[in-house]
Amino acid sequence: MKISYSWLKEYVCFDLSPKMLADKLTGAGLVAASIEAFEDDYCIDLEVTANRADCMGIIGIAREVAAITKGSLQLPCTDISREGDGDISQNVKVEVKEPLLCSQYTARVIRNITVKPSPEWLQKRLKCIGLRPVNNIVDITNYVMMESGQPLHAFDLDKVSGGQIHVRKAKSGEEIVAINGARRVLFHDMLIIADEKRPISIAGVMGGKETEVTDATRNILIECARFEPRQVRRTSKALGIVSDSSCRFERGVDPLGLDFASKRAAKLIIEHAGGEMCKGIIDVSANRNEAKKVALRIESIKKILGVDINRDVILDILRSLQFKILNCADTFVDVEIPGFRGDVSREIDLIEEVSRIYDYNNIPAKTAIGIRGSKKSKYEIVENLIRNNLTGLGFYETKTFSIVNHAFLKGVNLWSGEDVVEIANPLRQEESILRTSLLPSLAKVKIHNANHGCEKVKLFEIAKIYLKGEKLPHEKVCLSLLDSAGFFEGKGIVQSLLKNLEIHEKCEWVTFHEKTRLFNNEKTAKILMDGKTLGYIGEASKELGFKTLCTLIELDVDALVEKAHFDKKYCEPSPYPMVKRDFAIVVDEEKTWASIEDCINGANISIVKEVNYFDIYRGKQIPEEKKSIAFNLCFQSYERTLKSEEVDDASAVILDALYKKLGAELRTQ
Repeated sequence: MKISYSWLKEYVCFDLSPKMLADKLTGAGLVAASIEAFEDDYCIDLEVTANRADCMGIIGIAREVAAITKGSLQLPCTDISREGDGDISQNVKVEVKEPLLCSQYTARVIRNITVKPSPEWLQKRLKCIGLRPVNNIVDITNYVMMESGQPLHAFDLDKVSGGQIHVRKAKSGEEIVAINGARRVLFHDMLIIADEKRPISIAGVMGGKETEVTDATRNILIECARFEPRQVRRTSKALGIVSDSSCRFERGVDPLGLDFASKRAAKLIIEHAGGEMCKGIIDVSANRNEAKKVALRIESIKKILGVDINRDVILDILRSLQFKILNCADTFVDVEIPGFRGDVSREIDLIEEVSRIYDYNNIPAKTAIGIRGSKKSKYEIVENLIRNNLTGLGFYETKTFSIVNHAFLKGVNLWSGEDVVEIANPLRQEESILRTSLLPSLAKVKIHNANHGCEKVKLFEIAKIYLKGEKLPHEKVCLSLLDSAGFFEGKGIVQSLLKNLEIHEKCEWVTFHEKTRLFNNEKTAKILMDGKTLGYIGEASKELGFKTLCTLIELDVDALVEKAHFDKKYCEPSPYPMVKRDFAIVVDEEKTWASIEDCINGANISIVKEVNYFDIYRGKQIPEEKKSIAFNLCFQSYERTLKSEEVDDASAVILDALYKKLGAELRTQ
């Protein structure tokens, strides 16, 4: 943002040299990049951060200087001395078809003007800040924009077909030639200003060549509007057109500053181009702007800054920045935020305002600021435990995008069926929906690594997925894993994770029958806990194109947080040895390991400490519709060394229970 030193002095009286002024502004957060002499003036180039839209006009800089120097701000006069007899409604009609993208549109009409070169003083100021003078009308709109930070545009009213202004989205294939001569094809998601026949301006970016003000112009329409910042930025980038107007609209303009800028421009035009302004103003507003109110606690300033600032000094600083004091008590202040300070919405923002005007140099480097660590939530503890556990197992954490390609999720319906949440205004058409699973993104990362020579990689991600809701999307936090191993190793990782989180509820591993392009249907399962879905596990399908064996897992983190326990109790280990026995039983194909494990535990053998599954076999020695499941039992006592007879008797009881309940027979071949 370039400012003129002498121009700035019109709005605030100060006794600082250009160098001293630049140093003061730098200390207040507006870094002065350079100072250049221009005739009898100076041009100061300030680096304005994206959140300080109010400082994109010289009046905004003057407001800062007034606060720093304890001066008073003098705003320019906007009283219009001459109005004609005609009513504006007889000259132009305005229709806003996209109120979400244009929340306010105002128009004024001035008739019988004379277009000529601008006065010398105005040209000089524009040249000082790097703008090229064109004519008195264009120069005044540029002047007011640089003065107030509010972009304006003047149309040749006689060239506006039908005297109608339509704020609408472009129709695909429409074209416009901008004022700078660039011809552009418009797309359906771009906001434009159109007349009865054609586009005449790219909303918030640049006006059109066909309705620009020329020497022959006699009647003009002054546009002053507020456009949605993200819409302007997307359009500007897509068309490759960047202007002073788009830079300001992208940051957001003062919702209460439109009338001031419009009246200021109209007054200057009448003074320097003659003409008469039609009575009234067209003002199409989509919503009412209510001022934000923030409570500032006096003690919070001392806690944050470590210095005790007098309450009266705090009030003076806030008033000098044009914050309105609604209520003032000994311990707190209620503050109303002006419309031009869109960056201030919290107490900490007000503290920052106080500190920078108070001057950071006045805050001692060594202060007694009490630092108190906040207690971690259960959610944070669980996430940290998951990360530590998985990184210890050799996994790498990834971060992928929430917005994905529709084709990318096709056939992936783990949590919500086929419905997806579509983005209303996607930055790229190919990425237009919110993800409903993390696994496709992990698969993409795996393929990227494989293409770069890393075939075996173990990945995980903890992030949100978005499921279709009635009004807003339902957000679910999931843990997804991609392991370069088989199904059973993946199952072991899940069991290790549950054990690390002290989740003692039993999991049921149920065959997952739904078709999905993620999993190999022969080796996949749905994980249930207390009858609810905890997640899914399965070996990757060939459709994903992996060259090596991979297992994909996705778990519901909300369920993990709900079931996790952290009250670990010391359990004294037995001083006596453990005895292990391996068994292989033949059961019906439909019998699950979960039912076998339940049967073993249901036998209530006190010396059985662990039941571990380790193999499944189907082959010539096994009858059709049967399978062989191998497992081992660990026997141990806290009172004595077990005898072989005790272990044999316990094993016989368990095998008998398996035969009676499940029809399981001990495998003999």
